[in-house]
Amino acid sequence: MRVSSPSTLLLGVVFFCIAAALAAISLATAPAWLGLSVSASSAAGPLVVRDLDPRGPAAVAGVRTGERLLAVIAPDGRQTPLTGDMLEEDDGATQAAADAGMRRHDVAAQALKARPLRLKVQDPAGNSRTVTLDERPRPLSSLGAEFWANLSFGLIAALICGWVWALRPLELATQLFALTGLSMLAFTFGWAVHSALELAMDTALLGPVLWLNMAGAVAYGGAMIAFFLCYPKRLAPAPVLLLMAPVAVALWAAMPLLPDNPSISSMGQGFTVVEMALIIVAIGVQTFASRRDAAAMAATRWLGLSVIIGAGAFIGGVAVPSAFGRPAIIDPRFALGFFVIIYVGMAFGLRRHKLFELDQWAFRILFYLGAGLALLALDAVLLTVLRYSPQASLGAALLVVAFAYLPFRDVLWRRTVARRTMKDHEMFAAVAQVALTHQAQAREAAWRDLLARIYEPLEVTTASPPPPSATIVDEGVAMSLPAAAGAPALLLRFPARGRGLFGTAQVQLADQLVTLLTQIEQGRDAYARGVVEERLRIARDLHDDVGARLLSGLHRKELNQTHEAMRGAIGDLRAIVSGLSGHELPLDEVLADLRHETAERLAAAGLSLDWPPPDLDEPSAPAPYRVYKNLTSACREVISNAIRHAGASKVAVTVLHTKERLEMTISDDGVGLPREPGGRRSGLANLERRLGEIGGVVEFPDTAQGAAVRLSVPLDRAATGAGPA
Repeated sequence: MRVSSPSTLLLGVVFFCIAAALAAISLATAPAWLGLSVSASSAAGPLVVRDLDPRGPAAVAGVRTGERLLAVIAPDGRQTPLTGDMLEEDDGATQAAADAGMRRHDVAAQALKARPLRLKVQDPAGNSRTVTLDERPRPLSSLGAEFWANLSFGLIAALICGWVWALRPLELATQLFALTGLSMLAFTFGWAVHSALELAMDTALLGPVLWLNMAGAVAYGGAMIAFFLCYPKRLAPAPVLLLMAPVAVALWAAMPLLPDNPSISSMGQGFTVVEMALIIVAIGVQTFASRRDAAAMAATRWLGLSVIIGAGAFIGGVAVPSAFGRPAIIDPRFALGFFVIIYVGMAFGLRRHKLFELDQWAFRILFYLGAGLALLALDAVLLTVLRYSPQASLGAALLVVAFAYLPFRDVLWRRTVARRTMKDHEMFAAVAQVALTHQAQAREAAWRDLLARIYEPLEVTTASPPPPSATIVDEGVAMSLPAAAGAPALLLRFPARGRGLFGTAQVQLADQLVTLLTQIEQGRDAYARGVVEERLRIARDLHDDVGARLLSGLHRKELNQTHEAMRGAIGDLRAIVSGLSGHELPLDEVLADLRHETAERLAAAGLSLDWPPPDLDEPSAPAPYRVYKNLTSACREVISNAIRHAGASKVAVTVLHTKERLEMTISDDGVGLPREPGGRRSGLANLERRLGEIGGVVEFPDTAQGAAVRLSVPLDRAATGAGPA
């Protein structure tokens, strides 16, 4: 079946509510505006002016509070008496009596249509006079708070129901939910219009208004019973459920056919009381049917609590006392506001977003409601039984609730709802332990065990397809997790050992756990890569530097050359050990050692060295290990090339230092570098590799004689990637 889009349906609901509001305003302002309210001491007694609107026609005509309205004077002089029984409308034990009351009311309504409208008024001293009321439109502000409040209650309920229905128009549950909202709008509509009545309204209008008020209340009860027999588990066929509200209205309307001829107004209160009892029974039946379904049980708890609090407060505070002829406990003018609680709660429950949180909210509301009831009950006992003063009884009740009930409530909350199996610090320590587990199989087993401890699911299976992040599945019955800790994507079902549902809080926690686990694993992998890289670097340094020097020393024929090779090897070992220990040498000490070593090597080869003391910005600044190790190795290689291949007699070294870089230029007066590839280029390629590892650069500036090599290295640790071994 094709239906309109949700936005179109919701727009239709909005227009319907606007039309209902305009109709209510039109009916409320239809009778002539008098600008007064009256009361009567008896059915046959006169009407006494109780209150006046200073802007109204009555006040402008000189009518005063406390004066009596005796009659309406027609243009031909006939007088229609105004008495208290005209205000009773359809109130009567039998339908015949109710009809008679409506006829008396209609007589007054027809008389008030006379133009000009003249009233016979008597002051408290017994003096009578005639006043003429001018005709003016009734301002909306004069309709009163009761009119606007009750009309607003119905419109809010209708809009909420319309919103839910527009999202799921073909579902029986949302259709019945919408019917309850429409029924509430019907009886709040009638209530609001009747509350704005000053004296009388044409019964052609008033009759349908009063009927709509009571029929809406009866239909609401029938629709709510059907709703709880349908949602969350359907317990009766759809046709039966759809007929419950109209059948209830038909039975109520047929009450005057009984032998005692009871009026529909007198039976309406009794009908709503019985329906409330049946609603509670339907909630109980639904609870029993949903006992093995965590999602359905959560919905039943939340929705049932919403209805019991909202409708129960109205029925218990207004309908029950009225049915027994007693005054209402709650101000009936605004009691329908309790029904708004029902629709806010039911809208959230029907949308089934954050269902588990709604389940917890139901418990929270129940606990706080218990605190309020305990406070009121204790206060009443202290006042009536122990004869405490009002201030002392309230203070004692607050102390008892604060120090006895609230701690008990917290314990009950933790035992029944919170179900936290691990503390936060324990949880995150366990995540770190999982991430740092070395073997992949053991890490996967530890991850599964941690999830079982946190969520207590009855089933843990592989999820397909794997989600990008934690996701609620099957209305909170399951939660799907992305792959982590070497484990595939997992599907957790039936949390809290089957007693709860997954909600947004659980999803957020799962995402945090997966993110934390991933970050720790990345850190672990980076550390492992760093360890491997460091081992490879140490092995390369030992092989390239120490091993090569020892090997060359073994093959030297002259002893002094062997000593030189041994000294170089010892220096390399000292540099490697210093790096492994994390000890960083000052920059001036590194350059001084390198200058001394270079001078000895050149002197042994018969070359002179020109290396003036460098001008350093920060001589004592530590040189990162990789910087001085690679720079020293590169400098040695350049000097070796100069000794072996350059045919030079002199080598010059200059050092330029800034805060970010160190630049060393080595030049000789030999034959210079060949332009063709091959030969010494292999050694120079090794230079570029060494310095490239730390972000350095090798350049070959032009010189008039010999060759020059410029070695430039960064000193910033982040740029070089240097760090203690």
